[in-house]
Amino acid sequence: MFGPVIQGKLVRLRPPTPEDARLMVTWFEDLETTRFLGLRNPPSIEMEQEWIGSTAKDPNSIVWVVEVDGRGVGTTGIREIDWKNGFGTTGTLIGDRSVWGKGIGSEAMQLRARYAFTQLPLRKLKSSYFDGNVASAKAQAAAGYREVGRHRADRFVDGRWVDEIITEVLREDWEKGQSKPRAKRKRS
Repeated sequence: MFGPVIQGKLVRLRPPTPEDARLMVTWFEDLETTRFLGLRNPPSIEMEQEWIGSTAKDPNSIVWVVEVDGRGVGTTGIREIDWKNGFGTTGTLIGDRSVWGKGIGSEAMQLRARYAFTQLPLRKLKSSYFDGNVASAKAQAAAGYREVGRHRADRFVDGRWVDEIITEVLREDWEKGQSKPRAKRKRS
């Protein structure tokens, strides 16, 4: 299924549409963008449209397009939701390299976690990233995820085997993180 529209400071999460498929395909044309993904070759527009359609029908997944300034730059979601035990597996792709390093992924993950823990009966979000994916590591940490394990030498990236780092955030840890006072900036 698709998630509702959620507005953040930098990004807007919205449901995907079939028209998004044409843009999504372009994200997979760049080897740097797909460097840490399982899918390395561009899918066809029909394959992306099929993915959007099947996701819409899947009661155990929630997907959004990540928008910046009115244009789609990536996707984020929760999949493999186990409603009985209260957890799901999360993922984010920021496919538009022009917005990398601007906090887009971090905010998308934070908005997704807020939705999962305040609007859904989920108690845990699981995720992972591959060793060397510094952006994903930072974004997950900013959303409250912490490392809980590793699959050693699990994926072949840039000619070498790297670890898959397993992460998770529990609702109670996320809630504690929300109540911490933010450090005030010094005025110059």
